[in-house]
Amino acid sequence: MYLVYDIGGTYIKHGLMNEQGEIFKKGKVPTPAFHEKTVADFIDAIGGIYDTYRNDALQGIAMSLPGQIDVERGIVYGGGALPYLDGLNVADIVSERCGGLKVALENDAKCAALAESWIGNAKDAKSACVIVIGTGIGGGLIIDGRVHHGQDMIAGELSFWIDNISLEDLGKLRPIEKLKKREEFLELPKGLWNNRASVMNLRRDVAEHKGLDYEEVSGELIYQWAAQGDAYVNETLNRMYLSLAKQLCNLYIVFAPEVFLIGGGISAQPMFVEGVRQYAKQLGKISQVFRNMKVERCKFMNDSNMIGALKNYFQKYEEQ
Repeated sequence: MYLVYDIGGTYIKHGLMNEQGEIFKKGKVPTPAFHEKTVADFIDAIGGIYDTYRNDALQGIAMSLPGQIDVERGIVYGGGALPYLDGLNVADIVSERCGGLKVALENDAKCAALAESWIGNAKDAKSACVIVIGTGIGGGLIIDGRVHHGQDMIAGELSFWIDNISLEDLGKLRPIEKLKKREEFLELPKGLWNNRASVMNLRRDVAEHKGLDYEEVSGELIYQWAAQGDAYVNETLNRMYLSLAKQLCNLYIVFAPEVFLIGGGISAQPMFVEGVRQYAKQLGKISQVFRNMKVERCKFMNDSNMIGALKNYFQKYEEQ
């Protein structure tokens, strides 16, 4: 059996899994917030979870995390929503706290891609591009069942796709890694794709239009308003679909995967993937080069990162 962690900005999800990717136990605890807690708090949380599973004949630990991950050395760079992990050899630190077990790390969106390639909707594809829409836009490129990481492990970090930055914007840019508050993240450069097609951007736009706080507006509520015929909400959703469709077409020209799979909590809304697909079909009329472009939904939702993290563990240790 394997202990698997899915570490997000809000919760650390955890589960006991077997070699087939089946989950036998699972739960979650709050993630130590980056602006209040430290690495020591993080390791305490990880260790506390391990202590509840330590008698389950564990063979290893698999982890899904934000940031750029050096899979071979177990080092996290950036850390995404958890910048206190930047530069740390998390694999060694976790192994030391958790009985010396082998530990494998991978980026969260890349884990979602591995899950789909292993036992999901890309299991029969030699190449796939998985895009996870959430607070940011994550991605994973799969070639022959393995993640393509690229230089500095940044392949698939689609939040940083430069969508529309003007000459006037250039002097205002500053490193995202230095942002310290939620409000600063909400005001990322508007020209990044993250601020055009992420759920964060969708919620912010709708909240501002309705005079509500960002926290009061969820994806579910937005789709309720859309179903009630709210013109602004439907227009905003259509702009998001079109933005996603345009960049999928651009990615298709660069990578030409057999299938695009869209994940993230918002993809559970049937209208979401269908909206992107319909705009992609309309854009595809530009040329026959898009005739075989395929856009589908991910098979796995909340458990995708854990499933993919386990597959990464096998690729690192047991398939060699």
